[in-house]
Amino acid sequence: MYEIRSVECPNIRTKTTQVRCKGPNGLGPEWIPLKQDWIDRWCTIPVEYTVDFANRIDSFETRDTDVFLVSGVKTGSTWMLELTWLLLNNLDYEKAQKNYGMMRSPYLEHSGVDPAVTTDSIDACDQIQENPRLIKSHLPAPLLPRQIWTHGRKTIYVARNPKDVVVSTYHFFSGLKYWKGSMDEFVDAFVADKTPFAPYWEHMFDFYRLRHEKNILFVTYEEMKRDLKDVIWRLSRFLECQDLSDSEMEKLVEHLSFENMKKSNFGNHTKFFGIFRETTENFE
Repeated sequence: MYEIRSVECPNIRTKTTQVRCKGPNGLGPEWIPLKQDWIDRWCTIPVEYTVDFANRIDSFETRDTDVFLVSGVKTGSTWMLELTWLLLNNLDYEKAQKNYGMMRSPYLEHSGVDPAVTTDSIDACDQIQENPRLIKSHLPAPLLPRQIWTHGRKTIYVARNPKDVVVSTYHFFSGLKYWKGSMDEFVDAFVADKTPFAPYWEHMFDFYRLRHEKNILFVTYEEMKRDLKDVIWRLSRFLECQDLSDSEMEKLVEHLSFENMKKSNFGNHTKFFGIFRETTENFE
């Protein structure tokens, strides 16, 4: 059902491949409520991502209470992850300040895309005891767990202006010593769909077209910057949480401010990556 082919991108530290889901009928994932030709929809991904790993993702057992956070790389998912986790956990700031967001809300395919990860990320998500689970993924719609679509699991999608995505991703990958070329070379690779989780446009547009499905909430980074309170209100309703009081809203907005997120020991994910990855001195 899954097919993998090699792709060359010499400026990336590890080898990359491209994977697609042909589906049981050979035309694509018929379980997604979006009728289109999926046959040429390839996703660029590190070579660690195997057919076996893709099948494990596909058959991942979800729960009624699960919430998935899906996005491209560097679109504001860390920001949204912190917000969503707090809403799902009754604004437990004390607990949020005791562990990294990616420990509280694991990254589903992490061990399949990063050789530095030594634990099995699918097992880590499966073994979460708390309910609801909040699970992060950068996978495009055809590669996500099938039950997201067949069981209508709540899914938040975060999109961002592609120009900002390119700049932010370049600096992020360079800081991780994953990308060893120039900015111009990175832009060329991004446009040619050779960077991880590309193509960006299809990744985003699929979810934009799915935004009217009752289990999908489509949000942009720009909306969050422009009117975070409105996004919080929409997200709270989507998650079926209790409405926040004025004081609760103000405290949450303050907690999620750029300054507080950046200086937080556990809200800033670059500090998390620095624990197990070699990074540049100015990585932040």
